[in-house]
Amino acid sequence: MDTQLEPSAFIPFEPPTRKRFSFLKWLMKRTRVTLNYDTSFWRTSLTGIWTVYSIVLIITSLGMPTGLGITFDTVMMTLIGTIGLTLAAIVVAFLLSLAYIPVPRLYVGSIVAAAGVIDYLFEHADIDFPQSIVLTALIIICGMLGGSMIALLASRRVKPKVKLSVIIAVTIVCLSFSYWPAENKASLVSTSLDAIAEESGVAALQAHNPSEPGSYDYQTFTYSSGKDRHRNVFAGKTDLVSQSVDASTYIRNWSWLRSFFWGFDQKALPVNGRVWMPVGESPFPLVLIVHGNHLMEQFSDEGYGYLGELLATRGFIAVSVDENFLNYSVWADIPAQDMKVRAWMLLKHLQQINDFSKQEGNPFSGRVDMQSIALIGHSRGGQAVAMAADSSKWFSEDKSLMGIKSFHIGAVIGIAPTDKTVDKQSATLKDTSYLTLQGASDGDVDTFNGERQYIRTSITSGSQSFKTSLYIGEANHSRFNTSWGAMDDSLPGGLLLKRSDMIEAADQREIAKVYVSAFLETVLHGSKDYQALFRDYRTGLAWLPEATYINRYEDGGFQELIRFDDDFNKMTYKNGITVKAVDLEWSEESAEDRDGNGKGTRGAALQWKQKGGTYTIEIPKNFRDQLQFGKGAALAFSMTNLERDLLSPAPVKDTKLSDTKSGTAAEAEIPAPSIMIELQSSSGATVRLPLNSFMKAVELPHTTFTIFPWLEKEIKDGKYKESSEPVFQTYQLSLERFHEANEQFDPSQLARITFRFSNGPGKIMLDDIGIEADTP
Repeated sequence: MDTQLEPSAFIPFEPPTRKRFSFLKWLMKRTRVTLNYDTSFWRTSLTGIWTVYSIVLIITSLGMPTGLGITFDTVMMTLIGTIGLTLAAIVVAFLLSLAYIPVPRLYVGSIVAAAGVIDYLFEHADIDFPQSIVLTALIIICGMLGGSMIALLASRRVKPKVKLSVIIAVTIVCLSFSYWPAENKASLVSTSLDAIAEESGVAALQAHNPSEPGSYDYQTFTYSSGKDRHRNVFAGKTDLVSQSVDASTYIRNWSWLRSFFWGFDQKALPVNGRVWMPVGESPFPLVLIVHGNHLMEQFSDEGYGYLGELLATRGFIAVSVDENFLNYSVWADIPAQDMKVRAWMLLKHLQQINDFSKQEGNPFSGRVDMQSIALIGHSRGGQAVAMAADSSKWFSEDKSLMGIKSFHIGAVIGIAPTDKTVDKQSATLKDTSYLTLQGASDGDVDTFNGERQYIRTSITSGSQSFKTSLYIGEANHSRFNTSWGAMDDSLPGGLLLKRSDMIEAADQREIAKVYVSAFLETVLHGSKDYQALFRDYRTGLAWLPEATYINRYEDGGFQELIRFDDDFNKMTYKNGITVKAVDLEWSEESAEDRDGNGKGTRGAALQWKQKGGTYTIEIPKNFRDQLQFGKGAALAFSMTNLERDLLSPAPVKDTKLSDTKSGTAAEAEIPAPSIMIELQSSSGATVRLPLNSFMKAVELPHTTFTIFPWLEKEIKDGKYKESSEPVFQTYQLSLERFHEANEQFDPSQLARITFRFSNGPGKIMLDDIGIEADTP
């Protein structure tokens, strides 16, 4: 029997429906689970990442001061950096969550964000991309390891024995770095001063140490506009009020941030100076000292007090000139035409001091000798002082400088100077005594620019002026100024520069004191006690710290034989002098600095193989008869080692050395040049003496600039790729010594000079060959 179901018993069929996807709900879910993998261990480990990140930020903040104080700069940089790191880490963590990547996402995000910022800071410190990545990775790894150790020690699950083992292991690793062997393959070559003194028997100068105080008491005071926002000695406590000056003719654009910091613009630059004035009979010579380009918020003018005090006790009025407002700022860059204005400001100081000297009751009144002036400059200041001494080249049309020509600048000193062309011109000095000092370990001005200015300084025959240079193997840039610290680059890049091979800061400044004081005593006080120091640094070794020294010298008694700059005929020279070479690769080339840029002079480049060769100069009778041979006459020449060319992959130019291939002797050790000097008189009498019996052929200092050798060729766009720079040493060989070796040889009848080279391979450059009429 069929059964009829009630309609209510039927269940209607409904097709299955797909659950609607909600993007918002999914996004919220992914947000909630973003930090699921960041356990307490990983969250604690973040302290390591944050710590190294903050350290980098703090170090960077010290290299970009705001002028509001170190505390403000470091706290603000850390605070802003931490906020930025947190936000960036959260964003990265969220993106990792969206991608379903199962890692501690906040921890990884913090690593990515911190690494990005650190790498950015390194690249802006002129560290190339691959190297900045390596350095960043090393720092991040240190943070990860440190954070992991902190998390491990903080964990309750880890047994105390394990924690103790970790602490001991980390301590051992850290201590081991103290004994890690240093990379010294290209370290500085320093020669013992005792060995230098013994080799030649050079007599020490019998004079008082010029770095020691003199007999004068002195007073100190300042002059300024009286409105300085940052230094009270140039504001309410200034002793003399000077007139501000309008430099708008030279500086068109002046950053509003610079105006905000200083309280003035280019139309009212202050004439500020710190003065050390001797007490006693006057007038006294005037010495202006000016700093170079440093961070404008870190004032530089106090850094030469050690020179100001010394010079005042020795009877000089010393003034440290304030030009900080022309310096670089991270926030306000550097004014255009700053080099020209640096020199212009020095002239304005001379005008102001001259005005002071005419005011009755003024400390300068009747006490300053405006006909006896020296200018000392460091870095950009070293270029500015030369420009000021050659002012007509840039300021001949400046009516505000009326009367400047009535002042006599008799001495210029450039300490590690720059040498950039300004309006396509460079300073040239004539019969102005010039001294330049430079360190081979200078990580800022890494080339010997002062040698260029030395070359552009001419001394007329018979002049009492002279020029001299001193190259110091173990000296850097900053330590000549007590306010600049030990590093030659702003932070963080400065931490990568090596300082372990350098002499102490006090020793570096001691060298400056010896040479600056002796130079000014000689030029401005007319003393003869120290003249020999500039001819040969070995006469002052009793006063100088242990270091590597190279010096150059020329005065009005130098009689030129060959300069190599006259023409491009390498066989003949003016006055009928001829030369010939045997078994040498021989050419006239431009002398080049570390970067391959010309120094502004040419020389004879002489290269020999192992068996050696000769280079001979013939002096005709008619010219020989014009030469002056005093009792202390000497053969003088400048020479530099070019051994780096033998290690270069560049092909050999001259085919005379047929067995020398373009592959060079890169694997061989280049021996020190062995040179014999042979002189012959017109009678045929000949005498030979080794150069070493007068002075050893100079071995150039080789500098490792960075703490990691693999950075040398990449950091600063390859600025440190060459470990050495050819620098000229002047040799003065007493002709009397040759006569003593062979009494038949008559120096006054010198007809032939032969340089005999052996112990090859070797390469040198000769320049400025002549006869020094008389030496003490």
